[in-house]
This record gives sequence, structure tokens and C-alpha cells, in this order.
Amino acid sequence: MRINNRIIQTLLLFFLCGSVSISHSHAAAGDQLIITRNIVNLRTAPSIDATLLIKLKKDRKVIEIQRQGDWVEIKTNREDIKTGWVYKTLIAKVKKKESAEEKRFRIFKQRFNAHKENVRNQNGIPQFIEVIDEGGGTIQVIATEAWLATTYEARTVSLTDVFKLWSDVVPVGSSLTVIVLDEQGEQHTMMLR
Repeated sequence: MRINNRIIQTLLLFFLCGSVSISHSHAAAGDQLIITRNIVNLRTAPSIDATLLIKLKKDRKVIEIQRQGDWVEIKTNREDIKTGWVYKTLIAKVKKKESAEEKRFRIFKQRFNAHKENVRNQNGIPQFIEVIDEGGGTIQVIATEAWLATTYEARTVSLTDVFKLWSDVVPVGSSLTVIVLDEQGEQHTMMLR
């Protein structure tokens, strides 16, 4: 019994793609991708029947151009063959390394959210909804109507708590600008430190 070459190729592609254990988050045009298999075929079109251009080795970085079904057109950064198509499960998005500033804000935000929940559990009323990093030592704090309705002294105490949370994660001597917005985005106060 003779088996068609195309059927073998399709079964092989199905087997290879089905056994991938790497998480393939959705990338977008311009994102950096990495080849995740030992050898990956770069083709002229989004099809297993398209002409093979070259073979790409594992860990080679490429740039996404576009997607078409289960295929991704990539830029190779080579002079001879600049673009081609690979099957989507044979590549993965390169994870961006978190900067020191991003890490500090992530830790601050975790502590801020825990503090926010503690206040809500104690008082039954949340004071803040969210904190947003504006970069460069500036954060926006979205306050609830309940916070806006409290006294100036109570608001100052709650903002002092935010400063303390920030001070626990940033280098000594770092300043902070806090812009307090209500739920509609109107600015109410700004504090510098």
C-alpha cells in the first residue's frame, strides 16, 4: 500500500504542532519571536505545500509581519532571504525582561491592592479603586466617592499610607508625585514628595 507524500507531511505537521508544550501568547506585527524547534522550515507562502526557502534553527529571533490562519509571516533579518512563512506553533513571543522600575511598581501595586482590600474589609468601604504608573516617579490613584467625601485629614492619612507603601519599594531619596483622580477621571489633588 502506497501512502501519499502530502498525507505524510500533513500528519507530521499535526504531530509536531500537537506536541508543543510552550505557551504561545498572541503576538502582533512588529513583535519579536523566537524559533522553538530544532529546525523550522521557512516557506514562500502560508502552506505546507509552499516552496521551502531555508531552514531556521532553534532560538533564532525573528520579527512578526502578519498572520494568516495558522501561519505567521516573519522577517528573518537575513540579507538573502528577508521574509517567509512558518507555522504558528513553531515560534513563540520573546518575553520582555522587566526593568527595575517596572518590578518596583509591580511590587508596589501588589502591596497597594492588599492595603486597599484591608481598608475595605475594616471599613466596608473602599477608598481607592486602582493605581496606575505614569513613569518617572508619578502615579495616579483612582479614588472612590467615599474617599472624596471624607475629611481633609482622613484623606491625608490615606495618602500617607500610599507614600509609605511606595517608600518601602523604591530606593532611599526617591520622590513620588501622586495625582488623585475620581472615578470619572477628574483630578482632585496632587502630592509631591
